[in-house]
Amino acid sequence: MGLSYRLFNSISDVDLLDWQRVTNECGISIFMDPKFIAAVEIGMRESCRFWHIIIYDETSRPVACASLSTISLDLAYVSPPSMASIMRRLPPVISNLRHVKVLLCGLPISAGQNNLAIVSPYHYRQALSILDAAISELASTTRSHAILYKDFGTDDLERMNALLDFSYRRVATEPMHIFAAARFRDFEDYCAKLKSNYRNQIMRSIKKFRRRQVDVSVLSDAREINRMYTPEVHNLYYQVVDNAEIRPERLPTEFFHQLATRLEGNVELIVFSQEKRIVGFGWCLDAASIYHMLYMGFDHEINSELDLYFNMVYAAFDRALRRRIAKIHVGQTASAFKARLGCEAEPLYMFVRGRGLFLPLIIRWASHLIARQPATPVFNVFKTDAFDTSHSGINGDSS
Repeated sequence: MGLSYRLFNSISDVDLLDWQRVTNECGISIFMDPKFIAAVEIGMRESCRFWHIIIYDETSRPVACASLSTISLDLAYVSPPSMASIMRRLPPVISNLRHVKVLLCGLPISAGQNNLAIVSPYHYRQALSILDAAISELASTTRSHAILYKDFGTDDLERMNALLDFSYRRVATEPMHIFAAARFRDFEDYCAKLKSNYRNQIMRSIKKFRRRQVDVSVLSDAREINRMYTPEVHNLYYQVVDNAEIRPERLPTEFFHQLATRLEGNVELIVFSQEKRIVGFGWCLDAASIYHMLYMGFDHEINSELDLYFNMVYAAFDRALRRRIAKIHVGQTASAFKARLGCEAEPLYMFVRGRGLFLPLIIRWASHLIARQPATPVFNVFKTDAFDTSHSGINGDSS
């Protein structure tokens, strides 16, 4: 007797004891927490559909679980720039090829997370086989154009490469930039360990910010956050999304309200205000040893004047370092800027299979273009003796 599965239409219908038995055994991140999944599901129910699957062995022991969802994408906004430029110039008669429905093994948000847990290498291949059979059936039912397993790290490839035998193509995506925060006491200590040219770049932005008397506050109370986070404030998030080169989704206000309510105690909202008007904010998620910088919003008209984006990153660093966090997940874009902060890029991959006649060809074309994208830059930003415990943190090479 082999593996079997149960499919649920909502996280509220899932057998939570079985779900948590799998995730606890795997040590899975906060993104598999039913409270986080519920925030996404309720917040995005107008535009997406969701399913959740638990896989059992022959003794009825749960051995794997995953969240599935559908999302509609415009390929011109989620493709490499060279490919996106071509797609935007397609004649109207074939421009509909840009718009596809994708069935995800994962949630329809971009946080560098995956939503698949398998308890043992012994079950990897068989669990993926039964999972993919269920997903393929859902893809037919929902008339999805493609199936995508998203955001798997290098350590996941041993188990996920089994999908290559099921006609999937592995494609590198934007890496997650990770900052090793445990090496620093606080933001001041971090700056002291930087070489002078990198430290001066940070200080110039901070001075520009302070001269204009921008107030910084951190909110963690759900009622206070939801009272402050109005549709008008949320429009600052849309400004960031609409000016981004890659735009995988536009999250509604309701998602953020659900996030604040359901994960109270883990969610922090960093707020920038000038003359009582909110000009920027950053949503962060404190998951014990990891501080996730999720989403930002800021006024694009004054961003360059105040360096709002840079200062939001510095404010999040300061917050995380004060909390003695081990790692900060700084997001997947702005690679050069984050490398200059001392972040390391962790490769991420997706596994994708097109359905129908044209999409497999487009996926093959896109994967070749992505493979030719420039590598993430690397900078030697810290003093030569910055982490030598026999020396003071303010001495050493600052060239």
